[in-house]
Amino acid sequence: MNAIRYCLVMIMVVAFGACASLAVAAEDDMGWPPLPDLANTNTLSVDGRTIERFIHRNRDSWGYKDSVEHCFYLVHPKTKANGKAPLLVVLHSGNRSALAYLGYNFLNRPVDAGEIPSDIGEKGRDDFFVLYLNSNNGEFWGGSGDRSPTPYPLGPSSAERRVVDTIKWATAKYGLDENRVYATGTSMGGCGGMGIALMNGGVFAAVSFWVPAGMGYAVGRMGFEQPPPADASQARKDAWLRQISAVDRADPPVVIDLSSQTDGWSVDQAVILNAAQDGRLPLIVGWGPFAHTWYRSWIAKYSHSAAVLAYPWLEIRRDEAYPVFTHASSDQRAPWLHKPGEFDEVGQINGYFRWKSVTDTPTAFAMRLWLESSATNAVAPREATADVTFRRLQQFKVAPAARYAWRVVRNGAEVAAGSAAPDAAGLLTIPRVLVATEPCQLGLKISL
Repeated sequence: MNAIRYCLVMIMVVAFGACASLAVAAEDDMGWPPLPDLANTNTLSVDGRTIERFIHRNRDSWGYKDSVEHCFYLVHPKTKANGKAPLLVVLHSGNRSALAYLGYNFLNRPVDAGEIPSDIGEKGRDDFFVLYLNSNNGEFWGGSGDRSPTPYPLGPSSAERRVVDTIKWATAKYGLDENRVYATGTSMGGCGGMGIALMNGGVFAAVSFWVPAGMGYAVGRMGFEQPPPADASQARKDAWLRQISAVDRADPPVVIDLSSQTDGWSVDQAVILNAAQDGRLPLIVGWGPFAHTWYRSWIAKYSHSAAVLAYPWLEIRRDEAYPVFTHASSDQRAPWLHKPGEFDEVGQINGYFRWKSVTDTPTAFAMRLWLESSATNAVAPREATADVTFRRLQQFKVAPAARYAWRVVRNGAEVAAGSAAPDAAGLLTIPRVLVATEPCQLGLKISL
């Protein structure tokens, strides 16, 4: 029976991948401009989910030099969401396709020697829509496909414009939850996806990328230069740090980055790690000697990386504040920031911190913070200190010239208090907050 079912699925996959020309989809009441020459070319039903295949041409605003036909696949939920459905966007790796990734996750495509395994990435949950976008090595999701340190242009690539517009199209057409849009990708998908996500905090709530094939596009899009070499003058290093601090950016999504020091594509990780610390960016990192792999099981063998894999990023919402943890005492020593023999072979940055927004009004703000240790077999620290910066504040706003009183409460008792003022970028940071497995509440109010 399994063999018969497999043959039937493969017949459907072949038919599904063909570019049959069917009627153009109706676009009248979508609330978002239609994609050019959009056509629904096929529909499948697999394991209680409807899967649609679309093809379309370029929008002039995307900036492609040639008229290219694009395709994407939209997987409908298996179960109804409580409210509007969330959306997960999947960006495939090089030498693969959207259809290949769709097959690994939903169409029972077999795993052959050398093929990407079926445990790659994420496919959301049963109540998620999943959007599989298609790219090619030529556009590399916005990156160049090499390891060169040449800075990228600051503007968005054609691929980035297409990705964002397609997400907005799908969100409007199907009435999806705009506050729960996520993205994941590996290798090439991580390279381009990192840059796309960091500059589109108004679209993505959180993203998770595995073994990204270089950080060049992300560095260029964020306006960062490559870090100076280790033997550069102190004046040059100081100038680079000032440039990072001066960048004016919107609140980005929470970013998970799983990379390996034994992966040649990871050579420029230092720039994004330093930028996250100095620019107060929400970056969660896990590493180990797992090289350039797509196997979840291989990455999960390393305890700290397993903790990062277990991070509840699909619960983060775009309409809720989040904290950024920097200079945490619980961080391991990253390979890209330390000399050989001085870094940790397996480690994480910010992988054990958790939070829950409690109060966000015009006059007061409070957030519950704790360290999570039960999700994996990793041994989490019982306590850690970190600088805590608040981003995506909703009603509570930080004024440039104001001071803010803060207090930390644990078990009903105040354990720390003080006042702080925002930095030149308008970010309010509370220094050296003690976070433990036992939750605390960090509250803010404007000082009179």
